[in-house]
Amino acid sequence: MVAIGRLTPALIHELNNSLLVLLGTADLELASLPPGSKESERMETVRDAGNEIRDAVSQLAAFTRSPLEGEYKLSLVELGRSIAALTRRLHLQREVGFEDSYCEDELEIEGNEAQLAQALLHVLTNAFQASGTGDTVTLELKREDGNAVALVTDSGAGVADGQAEQIFELFETTRLDRQGSGVGLAAARAIARRHGGELELRPAASGSVFALRLPLAD
Repeated sequence: MVAIGRLTPALIHELNNSLLVLLGTADLELASLPPGSKESERMETVRDAGNEIRDAVSQLAAFTRSPLEGEYKLSLVELGRSIAALTRRLHLQREVGFEDSYCEDELEIEGNEAQLAQALLHVLTNAFQASGTGDTVTLELKREDGNAVALVTDSGAGVADGQAEQIFELFETTRLDRQGSGVGLAAARAIARRHGGELELRPAASGSVFALRLPLAD
C-alpha cells in the first residue's frame, strides 16, 4: 500500500494527460461526423470508454488520498438525503427501485463532507450495479451503539461464500463482464476507516447488506 501511495499520483497525472487528449479528440471528431452514422457510434463508444477510465482514475485518487482537509461536524441524515436525491437522478433510467428511510436523530458526525458523500455514493452505486430489473436498493440511516450507520441493501445475487473480504480489495470486482472497476468499495472502506469508522458486509438471507459505520460526534 505504501508503494501504491507513492506511485499513484504520478500514474494519475500521466493517465489524465492521455485522457484529456483522447476525450478532446473524440469530441472534435463527433462534431464533424453525421449524427447516427456508424462512424459517429464508434466514436461515441471511444468517448464513453474514456469517461469510464476517467471515473476509475478519480476513484483511485480518492482511495490513496490521506489528509482529511476540511473536517468539521455535519449531519449524516442531511448528507444521506442529498446523496439519495443524487442517486435518483443518476439511476433514473434504470428499472431498479430505490427506497430511503431516516431516523429522527440528525446523526451528527465529524469529517470531510465531500469524502463521506463519495463513500456513500460508491456503496449505493455498487448496489445498483449488483441489481437487475425488478430489484430494489434501500438506504437506511440509524444509530447503533454510539455510531451513525448507513445501511445499503440490494436484492441482487448477493456475495458468494469466501468473498466477503475479497470484494473490498483494490481492483477486485465480480462484474468484469458488466460494470465495476473494482475501486469503489475499496475507496469507500478507506474513507470510512480514515474517519475512524468501517465499511462491512453484513449477513443477509438474500441480496447484500453493506453497513457504513461512523462514530458520532461528541
